[in-house]
Amino acid sequence: METREERNKIIRSEIKKEEREKATKIIVKVTTIILSFILIVLCYGMFIGAKVINVKEYKITSSKIPSSYHGIKVVQLSDLLLNSLTKNDLTNLKKEINSLKPDILVFTGNLKRNDYSLDKEDINNLEDFFQGLTSTIARFSVMGSNDDDTFQVIMENSNFEILNNDEKILYYKDNEPIKFIGYNTNDIKEITNDDNYYTICILSNPDKFENSNCDLALASDTLGGEIKIPIFNTQIFNNHKYNKDYYKINNTDLYISNGIGNNNNIRLFNHPSITLFRLTTY
Repeated sequence: METREERNKIIRSEIKKEEREKATKIIVKVTTIILSFILIVLCYGMFIGAKVINVKEYKITSSKIPSSYHGIKVVQLSDLLLNSLTKNDLTNLKKEINSLKPDILVFTGNLKRNDYSLDKEDINNLEDFFQGLTSTIARFSVMGSNDDDTFQVIMENSNFEILNNDEKILYYKDNEPIKFIGYNTNDIKEITNDDNYYTICILSNPDKFENSNCDLALASDTLGGEIKIPIFNTQIFNNHKYNKDYYKINNTDLYISNGIGNNNNIRLFNHPSITLFRLTTY
């Protein structure tokens, strides 16, 4: 016959067992919730965050902009970063850009990821993409840090004028032009800009921008950090000096595109984007 002490010992043992089982169930439940949340976030970042493209639109007003350019749309795209995009992605992107009815197109570099070499199919897909883009006035491009010799071939076959540390005075309708200056990120050279034309500078890496003679500068390369942490506004994959969307540097308005592709197959709270600038005199 069990003594009271032995019975109490058994009861205490059963209570401890129940407590362990209860704690184990809680741990399993919490772990399942955490892992499910991580999986959902990863799937969102890979299949939605990295694919849904935003259009950011800015009104650029200056008395220096000629009246003939009032209302003109400049559309910037950048950082395709193949092989992060498929042929179908490029087709959808082309439709999105053409729906904006751009007057001037600018591509600010990085056709591919740094560790990726474009094959013949990639080159054909890129040429089909760029050739299918519409613009009424002009189309310019500059090399990014990831670009190689294939960049020039693709751009020339797509009727994009490469501004390699060079300037282009662009006339439209009358005798009062605006100016574009393009910088080769891999080998930037100083360009004297001593006239009074409204000047738009384009380059890839914003950290290399120092020309205060530009009225408007369009850069890219940062990808907006690819992953942003809300509230803190922290960017994970970004070591650039200039890493936000906009800076005022002396007399220059510097806008930095989030780009289209990615380096890490994911974007969180930071969708890829096309940027539309509407030039106005008032």
